[in-house]
Amino acid sequence: MNTEITAYIALGIAAILYAIALNTSAGKRFADEYTWASVVLGTSLVLATLWFIIPNEYWLKAALAFAVAGTPMVARSLLNKARKS
Repeated sequence: MNTEITAYIALGIAAILYAIALNTSAGKRFADEYTWASVVLGTSLVLATLWFIIPNEYWLKAALAFAVAGTPMVARSLLNKARKS
């Protein structure tokens, strides 16, 4: 089977399992308390899959773009959580 097709199938299965996990009571608590982390994990699933599909040069650019854009949002969430504590 083609590596790309296998990667997409694996991503679909991982996303389904992740969605099921987030729908448990512990998963719901995690997503409510750490929304940023649940988004980072979901995004990481996609980036991990892309590692097998696109050339490394493009993957590094995409990963850097997510890191640059995501870091301020994660920092904001952590700061807001620290202020509430």
